[in-house]
Amino acid sequence: MRKMGTIGLLVVTSLGVCNAQTNGITVSLVMPGDELLFGEKTPITVSITNGSDRAIPIVRDGRAFRFQIQLDVGAREPYAASPIEATDDRRKTWQSLSKVEDFLNPGESFSWTLPSPIHLTIFAYHTEATNITARVLVGDNEWASSVRLPFYVSKEDKEKNSPQIECYDLNTREKTKYPLRKIKLGDKSFLFTVMGYRLCEVPDDDMSEVLFDSAKQEVIILGLQNSKQNIRYDEAKFKWGK
Repeated sequence: MRKMGTIGLLVVTSLGVCNAQTNGITVSLVMPGDELLFGEKTPITVSITNGSDRAIPIVRDGRAFRFQIQLDVGAREPYAASPIEATDDRRKTWQSLSKVEDFLNPGESFSWTLPSPIHLTIFAYHTEATNITARVLVGDNEWASSVRLPFYVSKEDKEKNSPQIECYDLNTREKTKYPLRKIKLGDKSFLFTVMGYRLCEVPDDDMSEVLFDSAKQEVIILGLQNSKQNIRYDEAKFKWGK
């Protein structure tokens, strides 16, 4: 078993997205995919739409994962209490939430991002997670939930055993400082940065060259059959180099 490591919206072409409605309130959960890497840093997003006729108290910053949002992980290995805030529901009480002075009015929507869910993937790995749903506290003992999605963490060290993909500057044609990795998860292949961010799904045998355009903040994937993908990225987040 791996040792516990140091703990911590990107659009990709293959996302797990599901939503469900409770009393007119819709919650959706966006995952990078069914299978995540052990140390994956691709953000997870939870969204809520208030289709009810009442205002809902809302925590609009990252504290929501402590006081209002629970990522409910279904796992093979039972756990008495979660060691991370996002999956722990002990602080998510109406007594705390009712003190919030901000509200989501009828017809409004809001999204939260868990920017680097390393805590979650490590926790999911050790509990042998099988699925996940997002629950949002919206009233006194009242939760609105997303549809439950398949969710598990790779048991293999796929980062180490996957091929590196060299990336070249679009303008200078010089090799960038940081290569990418092409990692196969299930029956699909994805490009990852060396920092553990998933960029996009790529064909297994139709990728001839990868370029990056720092001016437009795009990764450009050129295919053997004249195909082309332009993937936007955040240079500060993904730590590209020249």
